[in-house]
Amino acid sequence: MAEFSLFELVGFGDATGVELLFAASALIGGILFVLYFFLLMIGGIATDVFGGLFGIDVDLGADASFKALTFQGIMAFLMFFGLGGLYVLKSDGGASLSILAGGIAGVSSMFATGKLFELFVNLQQDGTTDLVEAVGSKGQTYLRISSNGVGQVTVEVNGAQRTYNAKSEDGIEIATGDFIEVVDVIGEVLVVKRI
Repeated sequence: MAEFSLFELVGFGDATGVELLFAASALIGGILFVLYFFLLMIGGIATDVFGGLFGIDVDLGADASFKALTFQGIMAFLMFFGLGGLYVLKSDGGASLSILAGGIAGVSSMFATGKLFELFVNLQQDGTTDLVEAVGSKGQTYLRISSNGVGQVTVEVNGAQRTYNAKSEDGIEIATGDFIEVVDVIGEVLVVKRI
């Protein structure tokens, strides 16, 4: 059985020197990209696999701001350094120019990857509402509020209908379906009055 060579498979079997450096960089970056993308598509396990395998933090949480040495940044640098350098080298640009072009392409891709992840982080929403924002809102009683007891009301806060625990401002019972206005907040309970 003949020896298998990945470089032979992609047409770089006789590559030497700088061309071999660019080919190896492009192959490593490309393989890692495809593997990472595939693992993300089958359930988001790439962060666990690469985090455990390489000891690299790939947190994609709400505070995942861009840092140049994330796994995604290194992967993008390797892939575009190799591809950009090979392109210039094959266009008779010379070794020095191809290394410069590969470096620029790699750094640019790291920067673009960082900005893309920063955009994704900024698109995330918390979804929680500060109860103080409900003061002044009007709505309806969802579950009867007994005298000196707690019921539930539905009010619109920040453009969304929400249901909260509520008690009467003056201690008088408010029936289900009565219209109310939120006048105060005590802990996690809205203080409402009938309108």
